[in-house]
Amino acid sequence: MDEIAPVVDNPAMDDVPPIKFARTRDGIDIAYATVGEGRGLIYMQGVPTRHFSLLWKLSEFDRQLAAIAAATGWQWVMFDPRGHGSSGPADQFTLDGFVADLEAVVDALEFDEIGLVGATTANPIAVEFAVRHPERVSRLVLHYPFLRAADALDTPAMAAVRALRHQDWSIFADAAVHIMYGASAGIEENRIMARLMLEAVTPENAGRVHHWVDAIDIRDRAPCIRVPTLVLTEPGMFIGEEFSREVAVAIPHAQFLNAQTREVFAGETWRFLADAPRAASAPYRIPDGAAVALTPREREVLARLVEGDSNREIGLALSLSERTAARHIANIYAKTGAHGRVEVTGYALRHGLVEGELPR
Repeated sequence: MDEIAPVVDNPAMDDVPPIKFARTRDGIDIAYATVGEGRGLIYMQGVPTRHFSLLWKLSEFDRQLAAIAAATGWQWVMFDPRGHGSSGPADQFTLDGFVADLEAVVDALEFDEIGLVGATTANPIAVEFAVRHPERVSRLVLHYPFLRAADALDTPAMAAVRALRHQDWSIFADAAVHIMYGASAGIEENRIMARLMLEAVTPENAGRVHHWVDAIDIRDRAPCIRVPTLVLTEPGMFIGEEFSREVAVAIPHAQFLNAQTREVFAGETWRFLADAPRAASAPYRIPDGAAVALTPREREVLARLVEGDSNREIGLALSLSERTAARHIANIYAKTGAHGRVEVTGYALRHGLVEGELPR
């Protein structure tokens, strides 16, 4: 990994750490394990591929991550959500339930605050926890996130995955991993993911979890995050870069990075969690020479902003509530990097988005 602590040679890391259980408020036992001592660091893979004891046995990379965390003063925490891996059974899967699983583990370990890392379909859980408990999250890292499944997963490849759900389960797992990850992961990593998909949950529960995934929509929750956040993606992932960038834009002051290598990806995650400065990790901004893509409604709102209309006047003119108008304005500011009406007016005029003269 790039400029981070070396992996500690520890033969004991090959053994699965002792499994403990935390009880959720609705009575489900959640399996978890820890490595090291110090500040809490929780990493959540996407559902339904969560089975930490199996992953520990199969993946040298994940054992290395835990070793690095332990060597740098973190207590690495792994857990299986309800109905997954070694946790108690469940036949219903909701955002509230998944958040309750995370809450139970954090409470059991008595952490005042945690570093929280989510990946793909676990990101909505991480986002919701951070919104509900901002005082308990020191740093939030989102790997390959998206705002709405109906947009990010609406591709021919993902449609093919859905069509296979009700076919032979082992064929589905192999095909799904190949379609979703393909060349972005090595052959061995694909095999590990396929086995996790087969053994983490029952086929029936996998279908229920996928149904939950299909309905993911964090457009209203992302702007509510008030903790330092890093959004990371890398080329070739089944979640397109543009969908992860939208998440970074929606979260106030979030940083965004498209890491070109796995080493940079891992290194930037550790730097951010450690609060280490890096010049390239500035909040995402559209380059001044390129016009950002605004929605048709945002262009209408922008035109009214340039005219000097208030939020209330914009809402009345466009048949929007004042709150909805304010949300569109916030999105425009975030996308353009503007910090007020003068800046956004200058941006709009420079890029020919509205007619008029540049402000003096």
